[in-house]
Amino acid sequence: MNQPSDICNRLYALARERNGQDVMLDINGVPMLVLQRHESADHVLRTHAAHYRKDMAWFRQALGASRFCEEGEAWRIRRRITHEHFTHFDREHTCALAGQHGAHAVQRLLADSAKGAQTIDDHVLRTMTVSILVENFLGIPFQDTGIDLALISELMEYGSAYSFVPPGRTEAYYAQGLRRLPGLRREILQQMRVLRDGSLPTSPMLADMLRADVDPANDIVLEHELVTFLAAGAESSASTAGWACYLLARYPEVQERLRDQVMQLNPADGWNALTQCTPLEDFISEALRLFPPSPIISRQATQADRIGIHHVDSGQNLLISFIGIGHDAHMRDDPWTLAGTPVVRGPTAGNRMAFSIGPRICGGKLFALVELMGALAAFLRHARFELTCDSPPRFHWKAQLLREGGHPVRVTPLH
Repeated sequence: MNQPSDICNRLYALARERNGQDVMLDINGVPMLVLQRHESADHVLRTHAAHYRKDMAWFRQALGASRFCEEGEAWRIRRRITHEHFTHFDREHTCALAGQHGAHAVQRLLADSAKGAQTIDDHVLRTMTVSILVENFLGIPFQDTGIDLALISELMEYGSAYSFVPPGRTEAYYAQGLRRLPGLRREILQQMRVLRDGSLPTSPMLADMLRADVDPANDIVLEHELVTFLAAGAESSASTAGWACYLLARYPEVQERLRDQVMQLNPADGWNALTQCTPLEDFISEALRLFPPSPIISRQATQADRIGIHHVDSGQNLLISFIGIGHDAHMRDDPWTLAGTPVVRGPTAGNRMAFSIGPRICGGKLFALVELMGALAAFLRHARFELTCDSPPRFHWKAQLLREGGHPVRVTPLH
């Protein structure tokens, strides 16, 4: 593997070639134990999590210190700031926002397809998800912030490039990115200051962030937390929404069944009605299993251990492949296709494993699931999704799992 963007293509190939096996790989000169078994991931991420530290220096270099890359008390401080908000949010309000912005996004996709577009514009989906996120937790329309979402997406791409580049070889791989990254970070952090200067209303979550920022004991910079909040919160849900559109187009009979289910619901009943739509929830779980938005997690052993047949030395680098885990043939009959009814649940289901497990589970899991349910229900109510090309996907990793060239989907009106 010569380029970090190839990692997802390599992991999908590995999931076929060495299905259900943990494998030692050489990735750009670094020995890496790739975990493709749920039992191994559970060992590292949950039961023995204290013996494996996060290996996210690249994320910190690009986006600054945040709960994604910090350890110990630094992580716990950051978690306390947002955990209550991510856990105890108003589901009805979130669902309503998702329906509203989902309907707006699908109208933009319909307009693009009417003009001849053969792929879905990822920027439309990112704008949708960041709008839901910001309005839900910060209490203001995203467009009022003046923040350029394209810059954050670019920062994620440059930051991701460092993930699999050995120390001392960065310049050879990414000379252009290195020149661009410092100025790009400064520009984004400057834009984030609008949420500090008091010119916009302050939500409870933003108020908690600001209080943590002014306490020197926390070592927290508001702008760093906001960049991570926007980047991780918007990009992961947008990735899943894109893959969901692709799966709807690839499996038209599933799309029609889901649409029939959604059309039976009264939109005015909001989240209470959607909680009864188990087929839609299962479909989202399958999208997360087949195409996990954050397909890998990296860890480094802090002491000697044993994982299955592999001896692990202190300092060993590990890569947990949610791609391999989700496609393990030991866990389901045909892991490469969208499951029918009933959907196989259990520990490798997408709505469980794609958000990680153990003490470092994704804090935004519940919000993301409500958001996706609301947005996809709006998609199904307003449009039909059709494949424009049936070629198998090639993958591009930009801290999230994307399809190279975009999803080959045309969006057409129902009537």
